[in-house]
Amino acid sequence: MAEYELAQPLLASNILERAKARATSTPAPLTYHALTSHLFHGPNSQVAVIDTTGSFSPTRLRDVLVYRLEAQRQRQSYQQSGSVYEKFGPSAETLAEEAMAFLDRVKVMRVFDFAGVVDAVGEVSEVADRASSRVEEVVESSARERRQEIGDSDDELNDADEEMTTKAHLIDRVQSRTQDSNRVGMMIIDTMTNVTSSLMSCSQTAGQALLTSFMRTLACTTTHHHICTILTNGVVGLGPGSGNYKRRPEDNVSIFASTIGKPALGKTFAYLIDTSLFLSLVPPTSNDATIAFGDESKGKSWKRATVLEVVKDRYGTREGRWAAFEIMDEVKLVPCRD
Repeated sequence: MAEYELAQPLLASNILERAKARATSTPAPLTYHALTSHLFHGPNSQVAVIDTTGSFSPTRLRDVLVYRLEAQRQRQSYQQSGSVYEKFGPSAETLAEEAMAFLDRVKVMRVFDFAGVVDAVGEVSEVADRASSRVEEVVESSARERRQEIGDSDDELNDADEEMTTKAHLIDRVQSRTQDSNRVGMMIIDTMTNVTSSLMSCSQTAGQALLTSFMRTLACTTTHHHICTILTNGVVGLGPGSGNYKRRPEDNVSIFASTIGKPALGKTFAYLIDTSLFLSLVPPTSNDATIAFGDESKGKSWKRATVLEVVKDRYGTREGRWAAFEIMDEVKLVPCRD
């Protein structure tokens, strides 16, 4: 993604978790921007959203799409007129129509429990399996036709390296031409917390076992079909401004001492994902910090900035990196400046 460098190599890390703080909609804009980046990747890019809370908003996604389309077109719309460059941007109606066309490639599945999440992931996997089977059939058919055409050439038939190279090129070409319209390249599960909390409350051991089994299946699906999977997870802990604010550094995952909290699904869950991003709200200035952490914080408002931290990165060296930004109009991501 172009927007946040920390989350850029998502396709290399198949399962990514975004832990979010309670009582904040911070992950929603980030999720919508990640979804939009994938839709911009190609005309056949598909996204499956598994919504467990009913909070997914097509209107909000449309607004993000319009914002990103406008920014993209503005970069490309400077045309030269003699020695003067003039800016010709698309109309709002045109952008809205294009954004609606992108929404056709987003499949939203509303689920209500853990079993629904399992079924939804299974449906995505089945569609991807059927698409892969069709690609393999076309490739094998093309390979057989080629062998018949060059059957009189012993040199070419005996050249195994050339045959493997040709087959690889066939696979790439067929996949680009026969990509299934229902096959997804990104899957978002928002959120895992509420559908697993009931399992954990009944039996912590049994709940962890079911979650571990599901995550292994999800890992196989995302790896085999090259799907970027994003999970959102809640945070356990109290934030600044709370009357019972206490520092518990042994429970924190943030690199900042003032940010307390940890992912809700426990320590075991951290070993089942590839990359974990932790989101928190912090006061951007010393005056805001005085209000947020002071004794007289009750009844006073303070400005908030969002901090994104990489708390775990299985295959890279990004652990410990962070970025701060503000969310404007619930759509725009504006980096915080010194």
